[in-house]
Amino acid sequence: MTVSFLNKIPRIVMYALIGITAVVAVLFYAGADYSVSYNNTEYSVPTHIDLFMIWTYILFGFSVLVTLVAIAVKFILSAIKNPKNAIKPLCFLAGCILLFVIAYALGDGTPLNMPGYEGVQNVYKWLKITDMFLFVTYALFIAAFGSIALSNIAKYFK
Repeated sequence: MTVSFLNKIPRIVMYALIGITAVVAVLFYAGADYSVSYNNTEYSVPTHIDLFMIWTYILFGFSVLVTLVAIAVKFILSAIKNPKNAIKPLCFLAGCILLFVIAYALGDGTPLNMPGYEGVQNVYKWLKITDMFLFVTYALFIAAFGSIALSNIAKYFK
C-alpha cells in the first residue's frame, strides 16, 4: 500500500458513512407510517424508526471509539517523545471523569409520574444517568461558548 492510498481511507470512510446516513434518512422520512393504538388514541409511527435508531447508535459508538483510539495514540506518542508532557492527556481524562462524577451526583433519581408508561427505564439508575448526560452537555456547551467569547475578548488585549 502506498502512503497516498492510506491518506484516502478517511475520505472514503467519510463518504461511505454519509451515503449510508442519506439512505437511512430517506427511508425514515419518506417511508410509510403505521398506526399504533394506545389508551384509545391512535399514534402514527414511522416504519423505519428502528433502523434509524440503530444507525444513530452505530454512529455514536463509532465516534466514541475513534475518539478514544486517537487519544490513546496521542498519549502513547507523547509519552515516547516527552514523558513530562504525557501527563496533560491524563489530566484531561481525570477532569472528564470528575465532570461525570459531579454531574451524576447532581442528578435526581426520583421516579417520574407518567400515566400509561409501563417501561422499565423510569427507575433511579436510568434517571440519574440521564441527568448526568444532560448536565455534562450543559457544562460542555457553556465551556464552548465561554471559550469562544474569551478568545474574542482576548484578541482586543493583544
